Amino acid sequence: MARVNLRRVIAIPVLAALSGVLLVAPPISAGAATTKYKLLWADEFNAKKGTLPSSKSWDFDLTNAYGWGNSELEYYTKKPGNISTDGAGHLLITAKRISDVSGMTFGTDPTSDQILNSCPECQFTSAKIKTANKLGFFYGRIEMRMKNASGVGTWPAFWMLGDDILHGSLWPECGEIDILETQGRLPEIASGTIHGPNIGPNAGAGYGGNYNNLTPLSDGYHTYTFDWKKNQLDFLVDNKLYLTITPQSVSPGRWVFNHEFFLILNLAMGGLFTGDIDPALNQAQLSIDYIRFYSINGVGRLIKH
Repeated sequence: MARVNLRRVIAIPVLAALSGVLLVAPPISAGAATTKYKLLWADEFNAKKGTLPSSKSWDFDLTNAYGWGNSELEYYTKKPGNISTDGAGHLLITAKRISDVSGMTFGTDPTSDQILNSCPECQFTSAKIKTANKLGFFYGRIEMRMKNASGVGTWPAFWMLGDDILHGSLWPECGEIDILETQGRLPEIASGTIHGPNIGPNAGAGYGGNYNNLTPLSDGYHTYTFDWKKNQLDFLVDNKLYLTITPQSVSPGRWVFNHEFFLILNLAMGGLFTGDIDPALNQAQLSIDYIRFYSINGVGRLIKH
């Protein structure tokens, strides 16, 4: 099937009042009904060292991301040096510098010149994977445990696009849910954002909020959770609720989040969201422990293509 180039759009958290504030879910009252979660799918990344993500669940986006609308400075590959398991139960996504700020080749990788000939703006190689045309998700809980990348200019993202973008729908009609984005210049902050028709003051603005961990998210593993129900989206870090979005939150924007979506995971470098890259930064790495998908009280569906 022909590859669909999925254009990454800038996510601008617009709830400025949330920045730097830790929002905690209210306590559950006595006698409240117990929420039941049933595991429907998981990737524990337990393959031997140097293994690419399973082709049963994941496909790759390859090539230059600079022209996708955000001025990112990475070139996505499927090389084990950019994405592979570590043999200890983690998936590593590693961004590696291939040129300096002047565009001169950095290092000795013989493929760097080939990449720079087609993408002179690219300063790093990295990786981006997606479940499009393999697995779809419709309501439920999506959870990832990850150790964040460090370094000014890093832009990790764990996000979703509406499956209808694969069948002719355009962005933002398809809907976009950014479960997690971080900016290297703000190492304590995790952001959650949604994008849809007329949500925010312009097409790229969206609606979202921030979680302040108070210490860098790259110092250890944290669990990023997205609870998805009809007409309600909840974002949590380490089981702390920091953002709830409903149709009323984005009115008069149109709600386009009650249908199938697919997952995307990538490590971008530079771009409009995170800003300039530290010229001294030569490598950055995400370490993903697992990604899991559950139904919530029987609601949630895994769709296999």
